[in-house]
Amino acid sequence: MRRMVLRSMLVAAILCLFLGSASAEQLRVIGNRSVPAASLDQKTIQNIYLGKMKLWENGMKVEFVTLSKGDTQDAFLKNYVKKNNSTFTRYWKKKVFTGGGQAPVSFEKERDLVKYVETTKGAIGFVTSGANTDQVKILSEMSI
Repeated sequence: MRRMVLRSMLVAAILCLFLGSASAEQLRVIGNRSVPAASLDQKTIQNIYLGKMKLWENGMKVEFVTLSKGDTQDAFLKNYVKKNNSTFTRYWKKKVFTGGGQAPVSFEKERDLVKYVETTKGAIGFVTSGANTDQVKILSEMSI
């Protein structure tokens, strides 16, 4: 009897783990097919979004875009840029004010961001796994 209870608990725990991981959403950093990199690490993505990396290795301009405020942007900034929305916004306001760069273009909807990345050479952005990314490269992906 005790064995059956333990076995049932084990099966339930495994099912919870499986179902929990199956429903986990993915955060994707996507790029235009012209982007020369096959993948990007966190530090490179951070440097791009902080305006420290302005050119791809082939000399093409990096065009990075963001989503407007929301859970996806919050997860991206936390995991890749290591900032929250307010510090990222302040960072870019200061950079623009001092002539150090131009703030990224921001999109309300994932499909609009994906379309921009798809049609703009050197462009990268981020979306959730629910977005249609068939026409762009996936450069990085993580569970959120």
